[in-house]
Amino acid sequence: MTAPVKSVIISKKATYKNFMTLIVFLLIVFILAASLVYIVHRQQQKPALPPALYTLVLGMALTGGLIVFVVQQGSQLPDATLTNLAQQETELADYLDGRPLVVNLWASWCPPCVREMPMLENAQQRHQDVRFIFINQREHLDLVQQFLQQHELNLETVLLDSSGDFSAMVGAHVMPTTLFFSADGTLQKRYFGEVDDAVLSDGLHRIRD
Repeated sequence: MTAPVKSVIISKKATYKNFMTLIVFLLIVFILAASLVYIVHRQQQKPALPPALYTLVLGMALTGGLIVFVVQQGSQLPDATLTNLAQQETELADYLDGRPLVVNLWASWCPPCVREMPMLENAQQRHQDVRFIFINQREHLDLVQQFLQQHELNLETVLLDSSGDFSAMVGAHVMPTTLFFSADGTLQKRYFGEVDDAVLSDGLHRIRD
């Protein structure tokens, strides 16, 4: 039995603000480190400028790499290989059809996942202008099919993330996790925890704008 996890909303705006704060902090740290290297070498009467510049350049390179990594993680549609219920390999990009996407990451052992499923199934039927995709995490096909039958769920698109690569790419360390992508594949909102009507309404508003 898993302990309850507090739900967290990460909007695109909030994520960007936190990211920029981290970048500024790292730059300050590397500038201070370069200054310290310069001072220590001067006191030791050694050439001070080259090692200080090396420290600063290395720090800026690492910061630049972090920027690229976060941008790729947060804004692009993950390209991890998934499997459909016909056991055919596919990717999330294959399901872009001009509509926004709501992608729900779930597992049969997860009580909040089970509780939110009927609501999401109903939302799938009511919001035909949005595509709902349900990606199971690391469970066998037979178990997934049994779960769907047992709970009498009629979900249009169910995929399997058997390797867990997709969840790792989107930073989904909590089940359930729901992702809201605009029609061009840009992640607009990431929600950790059980989705309710208010969360869903806010997410749909973001990806329809």
